[in-house]
Amino acid sequence: MKMRMWMRRLMTKRLAAKLIAVNVLLIALALTIASIMGYKDFSQSMQRNVGKYQADVVQGLTANIDVYMNELNLLSATPYQSPEIMAYLEKRREGGQVLSYEEKQKVSGFMRKTMANGRVDVAGITLYSYRGPSYREMEDSPGRFITDYDDKDMFLHAAQSGKAYFRGPHILHSYSGATYEVFSVVRRISSLENGEILGYFVIDVPLASLTQRIASLSQQGGNLLWIVDQTGQDVYYSGSSASARNEREASGYRGEGTLTIGKGADADLLTYYTSPVTDWTVIQAVPLSVLLKDTMVMKNKTIGLGLFCLMLGAVVSVWISLRITRPLRLLSSSMKKVERGEFDVAIPVESGDEVGHLSRTFNVMVSRLETLTYRLYETEIREKNAEIAALQSQINPHFLYNTLGSISLYAELQDNREVVQMTNHLSALLRYSMNGGNSEVRLQQELEHIQGYLEIQQIRFEDRLAYRLNVEPELPDTRIVRLTLQPIVENSIIHGLEKGRGDVHIEVNGRKLGTSICIEITDNGPGMTGEQLQQQMSSMEEGIIPGSPGGHGLVNVHRRLVLRYGAGYGLQLESSSGGGMKVKVNLPSGAAENKLPRGE
Repeated sequence: MKMRMWMRRLMTKRLAAKLIAVNVLLIALALTIASIMGYKDFSQSMQRNVGKYQADVVQGLTANIDVYMNELNLLSATPYQSPEIMAYLEKRREGGQVLSYEEKQKVSGFMRKTMANGRVDVAGITLYSYRGPSYREMEDSPGRFITDYDDKDMFLHAAQSGKAYFRGPHILHSYSGATYEVFSVVRRISSLENGEILGYFVIDVPLASLTQRIASLSQQGGNLLWIVDQTGQDVYYSGSSASARNEREASGYRGEGTLTIGKGADADLLTYYTSPVTDWTVIQAVPLSVLLKDTMVMKNKTIGLGLFCLMLGAVVSVWISLRITRPLRLLSSSMKKVERGEFDVAIPVESGDEVGHLSRTFNVMVSRLETLTYRLYETEIREKNAEIAALQSQINPHFLYNTLGSISLYAELQDNREVVQMTNHLSALLRYSMNGGNSEVRLQQELEHIQGYLEIQQIRFEDRLAYRLNVEPELPDTRIVRLTLQPIVENSIIHGLEKGRGDVHIEVNGRKLGTSICIEITDNGPGMTGEQLQQQMSSMEEGIIPGSPGGHGLVNVHRRLVLRYGAGYGLQLESSSGGGMKVKVNLPSGAAENKLPRGE
């Protein structure tokens, strides 16, 4: 049942995921079988050879410790390298004879130099003399001459040979009152002439420096590492092995050897080796189960290698699967682009298989679809241009009739400059309105057109009409649909003056707002009620010419702008409760970037 559910889930995954899952499963199965068989063979081989290298481990550890001890061994022989110190030790003195200043300086200087130049940590050094005062230098207090030494037992062991004697851990009392746990290196100083014992040179070393070194060298974890001195005193003890301690109490360990102690699961392999330098014995007890850890190491390596091979196989499988499915993914993403209306896509055909054939077919389909779409777009553009031309032709010509009537009236009454001005302005207006060569003009041309229009109307209505044009300096070269502003200004004059409602003040302001351009035509006329404003805006959006007089110009202008620039642009109406009307002409900022030459 579970297998069936897993297969059902797998079938719902993508093709690349299916290929990856199947390949990884087959690789894992093969690696698991090979790893189990290899581990069994190696485990049997390791069990036959377990334990034979343990003595080398202990001897290697002892040799590393002896390297450290040899530094102390060499340091303990420094009195032989100083003729002044040897002369001081050999000089016989009568009872109560006081040391000279030179002798004190030589002894103290030698001790300080030895203390400072040693390459190991030293807690204190002592030069014990049979024929004169002894001298002790401590790490934490000034050196001084002493007349007696409180621990002479170790001299007995050092006197038996000329080698350095390594004494196990003991407590050292400093002059400052502090105590240190140290081990000592004692060397007998004999006369170079007759071999007579002149004294002893003692170096006290902090036990912690030795134990830290041993701990860093051993890295035995929970295994037993045990170091004892010549007397059986513990120097270092780490780990646990009760059987090793019990066995040691019965026989002791000296020299070198390997034996098995304990039984069953608690059996330990114990190896011991006595250092020729310190005469200390290093003992290591390792559970037999630990010695077989190489088998576990091999197991872990096998598992690690298997996992690595599995990961490598998975990576290769992923690469191959993605390589195979890449054309399909590219085809899928290209289809999504076509859905969004992007037809400039083409899939590279890299193979002659079924996927390559599918890619070629897709490219042909997109090419044909792009051609059909271009034809449809061209048809829509032609329809929009025709609609724009039709809307432009619907502008009410009553202004021309009124202007001609005014000119005729002034011509009958008097011969003055107003007639000339109106005639010139009318000529410019007719030339601008009738020139259909360009559907878009510069804003400067549109402003000149409405300025001429307002000049004519100002002559007609005299002081009842006032206007002001204010456009930001960077906007005059902006492109705008021809006859956009004049119908709006005309609408303000019709409702404000021709219907006899008092004086009218018109302002035209142009400015750039972020990514758009806004031209505002404001008047102080009667405005609209909320219902009238809503009805007019609905007519503008739907392109419906109102049945009642008025409003035709606003509908035409709005429709022309929407058809030219898109639904987000056009006219926006605002009416104040106190009267007045504001018409905002919203244009795209691209109109400012695509500027016409000044000659147009």
